[in-house]
Amino acid sequence: MAYNFDKYNSTYASTLNTSYDYTSVMHYESDAFSVNGSSTIETILGNFSIGQRDNMSNTDIYEVRLFYNCSSTGAVTLSPTTSSTTGLHHFILLLIVI
Repeated sequence: MAYNFDKYNSTYASTLNTSYDYTSVMHYESDAFSVNGSSTIETILGNFSIGQRDNMSNTDIYEVRLFYNCSSTGAVTLSPTTSSTTGLHHFILLLIVI
């Protein structure tokens, strides 16, 4: 699973000119892919809590809107749901345009 930590240049990946988002729903947790529970990812600057699967961060929402050229400024409601067959968490994003 070493490929999970491959680095990509701006030809393949873009931050859409946003700052690094430690709280992104897309960020691996600090012990991702660990076989013994030890950290596999450590932050360089400070002791940040990284990765979570509860809600999209403000930056996640902003980046989705940028990527899809959405100018909406409406309210965002995130509802975590659990699949009864897989137990995996899924997120329903409802954009209410004001």
